[in-house]
Amino acid sequence: MNPGIRAISTEELLGLKNDIDAGDCLLMDVRERHEFESEHIPLSVLMPISEVDKRWQELDPSKRIVLYCRSGRRSARVAEFLASKGFSDIAVLEGGLNRWDRDHGPMERK
Repeated sequence: MNPGIRAISTEELLGLKNDIDAGDCLLMDVRERHEFESEHIPLSVLMPISEVDKRWQELDPSKRIVLYCRSGRRSARVAEFLASKGFSDIAVLEGGLNRWDRDHGPMERK
């Protein structure tokens, strides 16, 4: 993995809640819209992996970005893509939403 990308645990992500609330950190779900609409981590924004190549300029490269998907594979691909575009503070939630749910992280569900 690129040196500007790191994996973070559920616990670490929970510790970033204030930064996310304050807008200093962006929590981004890269799953598709139907997945996000059925369940997601509170405060996260959706940018599906299928749209990242067209929409990445909407993101602020000076902010920390934490990515997640179902298992971690798609978010790792998006992290590599963003790193190639000059983003340097990128984290990927280890184990994705599967681990978050297993660790009893808060979830918004429909």
